[in-house]
Amino acid sequence: MNTVILDFDGTLNKACTAIKTVKDTLKEMYAMGVTLILASNQDKEALEALLDDLNLSSLFSVIVTANEKGSSPQSGNIVNKVLEHTDTDPSQVLIVGENSSNIILGKQAGIKTCAVKCKGENMDTAGADYVIEDIRGLLDIV
Repeated sequence: MNTVILDFDGTLNKACTAIKTVKDTLKEMYAMGVTLILASNQDKEALEALLDDLNLSSLFSVIVTANEKGSSPQSGNIVNKVLEHTDTDPSQVLIVGENSSNIILGKQAGIKTCAVKCKGENMDTAGADYVIEDIRGLLDIV
């Protein structure tokens, strides 16, 4: 995969994954040449401020938030926006999320999907192509 869409809410900020692990994993993927896209239902300005505080802003090529017209992560338009901004073949795009709606969105768009769940968590992975319990598992996928 050369493009990864990450759902911020519940995936990157998931309580079972330490922020240092998230930061290290994102930096490794970025160094590998993976284009990182961030999606969130949070306000864009607040999210950008948080990413700045964590020194992660420079890792993301595109940030899509709910307050961008027509770009809600659940709207389906996020995948089109990513494909437009990255000129990437859909077969090389992976969407990573913590709930079945992220997985369904990816399946509908014809891209690979990855569900993130904490150990012991009972979660409907909705037929995800990959299921990981820690964000570091992405390094084996990309």
